[in-house]
Amino acid sequence: MGLPPWLRHSLRIACHLALDAAAVAAAYRLAHWARFEWTWFSTLLPPSGEPDSWAVYGDLLRAAVPVWLLILYANKLYTATWLSAGDRFLQLARSALLGTGSILVFAFLYARLAYSRVLLAGVFPIGLLLLLMSHALTLWFDEFLAGLEAARPVLLVGGGAVGKVLKERILARHPGAGIHELPALPALADLERILDSRPFYEMILLRTKDPRELVLAAAEACDARDVSFKMVPDLLEIRMGEVQMDHHLGLPSYRIKHTSLTRANFIAKRLFDLVFSAALLLATAPLWIVICILIKIDSKGPILFTQKRYGYKGQIFEAFKFRTMSADAEKNISDVKDLNDQKGAFFKAKNDPRVTRVGKRLRRFSLDEFPQFLNVLRGDMSVVGPRPLALTTGEVEALKRDFGETAKKRANLLPGITGLWQVSGRSDVSSEQRFGLDLFYIEHWSLGLDLEIILKTPFVMAFGKGAY
Repeated sequence: MGLPPWLRHSLRIACHLALDAAAVAAAYRLAHWARFEWTWFSTLLPPSGEPDSWAVYGDLLRAAVPVWLLILYANKLYTATWLSAGDRFLQLARSALLGTGSILVFAFLYARLAYSRVLLAGVFPIGLLLLLMSHALTLWFDEFLAGLEAARPVLLVGGGAVGKVLKERILARHPGAGIHELPALPALADLERILDSRPFYEMILLRTKDPRELVLAAAEACDARDVSFKMVPDLLEIRMGEVQMDHHLGLPSYRIKHTSLTRANFIAKRLFDLVFSAALLLATAPLWIVICILIKIDSKGPILFTQKRYGYKGQIFEAFKFRTMSADAEKNISDVKDLNDQKGAFFKAKNDPRVTRVGKRLRRFSLDEFPQFLNVLRGDMSVVGPRPLALTTGEVEALKRDFGETAKKRANLLPGITGLWQVSGRSDVSSEQRFGLDLFYIEHWSLGLDLEIILKTPFVMAFGKGAY
């Protein structure tokens, strides 16, 4: 007998509550120490009046801890087990900011100037750090419990891309769960015999072309055996991640979501792009000077290479890069068409004779892409997004030929300097895989996903795998 799933769930939430409560309390205590007992900080920003004792703030925890825990719960940090590392970080940062602000407002209204506002504001960075540690420990504990869980098997009817994704997610959450697959929904008598053969936890139907009567009978058979019944519409096979429930008609209906970027999301992404790009350009200015000198010494021609590329909604813009090829490379592209290693819509030649000596090094570590942060500041590009396609290589035409009208979806976002396929193998990723990863990014965008891609990019650049 293993651990029942409900007990694993309860233990995980209990661990979250206990560790998060301790993290919040510790954050206020450390903030008090930093404000009144840390000599360096007290000298840098002297407190007005006599230092407050911890007893003054101890009573504040009776309100602070429950408020923070309610905010964490409201942001689904205790129930959304599917959150990626990046999304979890953003949700924790948001919760810490709301918790800090709430207690600041509460302290001001309740006691006016009785509490140090510097101390209460300083809880945010300390609290965020401690919450990150708390959640990392809880998730490790949950993984340990997963190995002890007595997970019941799942009956998966249908297959394809959605079936593969579901299997991966089920096994990631419940490693001990057995998955019994059927290619199609069988006759009712056969289904009942299969359901009786094992203690199934749930049945997931991935095909909806079966007769309505058979589907309803299957649902009734599951209900009679206390087996959960779920159905995923076929439409997900075509537009996975784009289907949403819509109740505006007064009846449940499906609508297609062509991109996950709402206006508010677009503004948030744009603000992040501006701040990140400006900071990076300032930090890497000395490296730019070295690269410029090396390019001029190595070969004749301009330092920067500009190329017309397709941007948002097909708009054409001038993309900047450090020049890595001979000055006449664009004129000679027809001579290297046969060297394309991608065998698909995207053009990339591993042994392109037009690449200079310095250019090979710049390409290996993707340093040639740095000037594109200027494009980000101009609004032509984003830090993360699908790669901008050139006008002269025929990539756009090839994508339309290979993928039809769906190819236009790549233009639903600003093109990016780095992206999902770049951190998934760079040029070693096939043309089909690149296109699939681009669509996945467009349909599943979040600031957390952007953050994950950005954090992975330096490691990919350092190892240089798949870059040429």
